[in-house]
Amino acid sequence: MNDMNALPPNKEMCDKYYLGFYDGEKLIAVMDFIMAYPDELTAFIGFFMTDVSIQNTGTGSKIINGLCAYLFRIGMANVRLGWVKGNPQAEHFWYKNGFRETGVTYDTENYTVIVAQRGL
Repeated sequence: MNDMNALPPNKEMCDKYYLGFYDGEKLIAVMDFIMAYPDELTAFIGFFMTDVSIQNTGTGSKIINGLCAYLFRIGMANVRLGWVKGNPQAEHFWYKNGFRETGVTYDTENYTVIVAQRGL
């Protein structure tokens, strides 16, 4: 519940989307998504997780590319996110989907987050 209600500074719940993606009745992916953060032309993916049954099938990439196409159509310019430093699976997935490191990192108590962005 805390993750579902977590917001970055100066954002409100109306800016946040918690999305579920289904194959029939089976939940296959979830995404936490913030519009207009950190600026008005950038959307921010807080997290994106897929069910193990669809990993390495291209479905996750199709979801991300569909989201990016939609955001471009509504006038957004970028999508931003972060991955945990030292997580090669996450790094590979996001690089494969056009995200590049911004040079920004931030440290939490347990890990370092690498901030990446994809231009639309």
